[in-house]
Amino acid sequence: MKENRRVARVEKELQHIVAQYLIRGIKQPLFGLVSVSRVESNPKLRTAKVYVSILGTAEDKKKSLESLKACTYEIQQQVNRGLSMKFVPRISIVLDEGLERLLIVESKLRAIAKDQEAREAALGTSDSNTTADE
Repeated sequence: MKENRRVARVEKELQHIVAQYLIRGIKQPLFGLVSVSRVESNPKLRTAKVYVSILGTAEDKKKSLESLKACTYEIQQQVNRGLSMKFVPRISIVLDEGLERLLIVESKLRAIAKDQEAREAALGTSDSNTTADE
């Protein structure tokens, strides 16, 4: 349990350091809206995957991901300076498509709710017509 708490704290700190670097220190241009969604590390804290969400066109995502992967070394240096640990996790940048999936599901659910409201309104109108005829 204590080890899991430590891993969670290190992941949270890694997320914060990388996000701050993307805000203040990155020299390469990023396209679209780029954010650090989560960080996953192995239990021994030797490696960590930094998941980034990129909102924008497919071309924006591709360019931003290439830019982030190109400056992984600089991000790693920032992490090395920011974490005071004997062994700092080696990071890798991964595109997180979870937010996109969430937005797609949400839009589908809204469309279903809208269709259902339209059906209920149509049924409500036909019910009031039948009661008026009686």
